[in-house]
This record gives sequence, C-alpha cells and structure tokens, in this order.
Amino acid sequence: MPQPLAIGLLSCLLYTGCTSAPMPIVSDQPSDTIAPELINTDEKVLPPTVVPFSAETLYSLLVADVALTRQQYQIAMPGYASEARSTRDARVTEMAFGIARHVQDPDMALQMASLWLEIEPKNGDAHRAMLQAYALLGNAIEALPHAFWVAKNERDDAILLAVTTIAEGRKEAQIDELIAAYNRLELSTDEQLIRHLAIAMLLREGGRLEQAESAALVYLQLAPNDQRGSLLLAQIYNQQDRSEEAISALASALENYPNSYKLRLQYARLLTLSNRSKAVEQFEMLRLANPYSPEINYLLALLYLDSKMLEPARQLFLILSRDSRFSDDALYHLGGIAESNSDWTAAVDYYRQVVDGSNFLAAASRTIVLLMDDDNLAAAQNYLRETRATAPNQIGRLYELEANLLISQDLPEQALQVLSRGVEQRPEDQNLLYARAMIAEQQGDFAGAELDLRSIISLDASNAAAMNALGYTMLLHTQRLDEAYDLIQRAYALQPNSAAIIDSMGWVLYKLGETDKALGYLMRAMEMMPDPEIAAHLGEIQWVMGNRKLAFETWHRGLRKTPDHDNIVTTMRRLGASTSEGELPK
Repeated sequence: MPQPLAIGLLSCLLYTGCTSAPMPIVSDQPSDTIAPELINTDEKVLPPTVVPFSAETLYSLLVADVALTRQQYQIAMPGYASEARSTRDARVTEMAFGIARHVQDPDMALQMASLWLEIEPKNGDAHRAMLQAYALLGNAIEALPHAFWVAKNERDDAILLAVTTIAEGRKEAQIDELIAAYNRLELSTDEQLIRHLAIAMLLREGGRLEQAESAALVYLQLAPNDQRGSLLLAQIYNQQDRSEEAISALASALENYPNSYKLRLQYARLLTLSNRSKAVEQFEMLRLANPYSPEINYLLALLYLDSKMLEPARQLFLILSRDSRFSDDALYHLGGIAESNSDWTAAVDYYRQVVDGSNFLAAASRTIVLLMDDDNLAAAQNYLRETRATAPNQIGRLYELEANLLISQDLPEQALQVLSRGVEQRPEDQNLLYARAMIAEQQGDFAGAELDLRSIISLDASNAAAMNALGYTMLLHTQRLDEAYDLIQRAYALQPNSAAIIDSMGWVLYKLGETDKALGYLMRAMEMMPDPEIAAHLGEIQWVMGNRKLAFETWHRGLRKTPDHDNIVTTMRRLGASTSEGELPK
C-alpha cells in the first residue's frame, strides 16, 4: 500500500537549501528539525467508528468506506465531506479532513478543518487540522492564530515555531507580515522566548542574516540551554560562508551536550567541508549511537569511499543494498568498489542490479564499458535490450546509450536505426529526436535532421538548443540564411549566455556579410568557451579582416585543445593560411 505523501512545508530541516553541502542530505530526518513536525505523515487513513445515523447516511458512509479501502480517495472524499456537512458529526468531519490532507487537496482540507473547528471549537486536534490546511495553502498568517491557541491551551509553545516553516521560500514581504503577526501575539514572559527564536528563523529565511544572527545570539543569551539556538546560529554562519564559525558554534554546544544527536549530525555534516577525517570520526560516533540508521550509514559509507577506505565502505553499502530507499545507490557504489578491486564480473553484476535512481544511467554506462572491454558488442546490446524491458521509464536514455555505443564503434547507420526504434516507442522524446537529428546531419541527411529538429520545436516552442541546431545546420547545408538567422536569433533571445548559441549568432552574421558584428559575438563566445569549433570561426573572421597573426593565434589555441581538429584544418586550407606566423596544415 502506498505511503501517505509527506507535507514538506513543515519539516524545517536546519541545512535545507545550503548549496555548499558536499554530502547528500536525506530529507526525511526528523532529528534535524528546529521546528516540530505538525503532520504525522505515517498516519493511515482508516474508516471511523460509525455512530447511529439514518439509513441514507449509513449507506453513503458505507459507499465511501468501500472506496476508501480500495484507495479510491476521489470517490471516498466527496462522500465523507457530504455526510460531514449534513450530519455535523465530528468524527466523520475529522475523517473527511484526513482524506483531503492525504490527497493534498488544500481547499477541501480547509473546508473540513473549518467545519470540524466549528463543531468542536475547543478541540486541539481541530486547531491542528486548521494549521495543516493552511500549511497546504502556504498561508502562515492564517495558521498562526491556531498555533497560538494550541500553545495557550495545551502548553505546546514549540508549535509556534512550526508556523515559520510555512514561510520557507516565501517572498520577503510575506515574511515581514508574519514577523509583525508574531510580535502582536500576547505571550507570557516565558512564551516570548519562542517568539524570539521564531523571528530569528524568519529573518534568516528572509535573507537578513545579520539581523538573524543578532536575534539568534539574543536568544542564546536568554535560553543558553536550548540547542535549537545553537543549531540556528550555525546555520546562519554557514549561509554567510563563515563555516569555521559555524563549526566552532556546534563544537562548543557539543561540549555541553555531548549526547545530542541533532548537534553532532550537523557538526559532522559541516566537517565534510573542511576536515573529512574528523567528519568520519563524528559519523562513526553517530553510527555507534544509531547503528540501524540508513541515513547515517549512507553518509558514512560515502565518506569512507571518498577517503579510499573501500572495505568499510563496501560493508556499509552491502547493508544499505537491502534497504529499498538506498539499494540502487548502494549497488552502484558496490560496482565501483568492485571495479577498483579489478573484479570486473562482480562490478557488472552489481551495476546490472541498479534499476532506478540518479545513478541508473551511470551504472548502465559502466556495464557497457566493461562488456566492451572484451569487444563484446553483442553482449552490450543484449544487456541494453533486456534493461529496456525491465526499466520502461528509462527507455529513451537507454536507446541513446546504445546509439552512442554504435557511434563509438563507427556504426552510424545502425545508430540511426536504434534511435528510430526509440522514436517509434517514444515519438515525443525530445532527446531521442535531437540525437537522431545530429547523427543524420553528420551523415549528410539534412532533410531528416530538419524534420526531427522541427518536431522538437513543435513540441517545445522554447527549446533553444533545437532552434540553434537547426539554424546552424542550415548554414552548413543550405543558402537559407534569413531563415537560419531567424532561428538562431530566437535561440539567442531565450539563452543569451550560451556560448554555442553566441557562436552561431556570430557565424550567421558573418555569412550575412555583417563581419564587424560577427567579430564581437565570436570573441565573446571564445572567451566564454575556448572550443575548437569557435576557434575555427573566429580565426576565419580575423583572417578575412586582415589580422592574420591573431587568426593564427586563435587557430593554434584551438588546436592545442584538439590537435588536428577537422574544422580548423579545413578552414586554414580553404583560406590558404600559410605565412611566417604559421604553417599550412598538411
């Protein structure tokens, strides 16, 4: 049975969004939270105990019950919602809200939560339901009064922090409004501590890090024993690129709270930026305290791998290979370790077991490479055919891999056939169409290439790569200069910082006789990406403009990167480029 979908707005991970994190951050670790989790995402939707109702109501609830047991939520939800409105029964209303929350229907969730609160205005769970509904709607302002009610009536001050997570990713103006709302709350002296922490968190979310730092330091002075303040301050330091201060803050907090899992986990993660060996020590300590945590095992295994400690890494990856969440990544790394140990058979076996995930294509590529080490093209192709049958969501990429394999074996016609079979199965797969167009163009079939590239543009009117490719190939194979210019200009408008498109823009302007304009584009493209293709174009323009010494320097720069580059050599021969500054290629 599928697990309920998590509502990520209320998870508030301490380092979520830090672009400098060097290790994968597992997003489902409640131990990292500053704010509490309001929604129990593991809660199952179960039929309620039915109290005496009319026969008509009982029949309607029975129909909804049957739909619910079959996971037909879109049938069950209207049934429960209708009966909730007609009976105003709290348990039926609670059930209707639970289904709406489960299927992530914010409007229905708010309707049912509001009805529940109307029926039971002093029920803390009804107020929490309002919080959850407003979280789905991303409305922290309306959620706050319900958090305040729970804090006042159930002595759950920390729930006020959870509202801050609804503001994550919001615009600064919304955060200002929420800070003002927190400041309007009538809190006792003790409760005001939570307000200080909430506002510090919101200031950090709004990017006002200096203010956030000051607020966090004030909070730590008022509540020196609260680890959440240390965690928040470390986060703020890290966002300011003050990683050493972040590490120092966490180290100091750990001296007072050596058994704190939260502090040690964040400390270990930050150490991966500056001291991998010390990070290993910290993750080993975490594993001693939590030997069955797959998240800790995975991060530690990656650190072992990074430190060339292959055997302990292998042992942890073997354990992780039995966990459905980590099995694909673990098997991929086990394949890499086997390769490092020159155990090619084991490596292929591990790679072939990777069936999904971010490393799927890398595993498939390594499998092909290892099979081709024995010049076994048939085995590599057979593997790809078998894998396409078992991984239908990866069919397009697997066809591309086979085409690339055939190109590497100088079999372009077979590559085209493979891509055509892929397009038959996935006619709207833009990657397959693009790959087939590029090979067709290389084989001199501009008509076929144009057909595929136009198909891509019809599927995606903003596909700058296809527009640029079509415009550039027109320059190579036709005299349709105005049409080529229009396509390249559209691509440039979409991606003005693409070196490849800037090169095309310069080249089409040169072909249209606007040499001075062309020179500017090509110089910019060469500065961005000193590619031999760009060097060939820029050198030609410099040559025809009379700056032959500079042209030779440009061509030689390209040849240093790729000796005997065909386009540069052909260009120099065509121009008769032979002077004291350079030699005519043979």
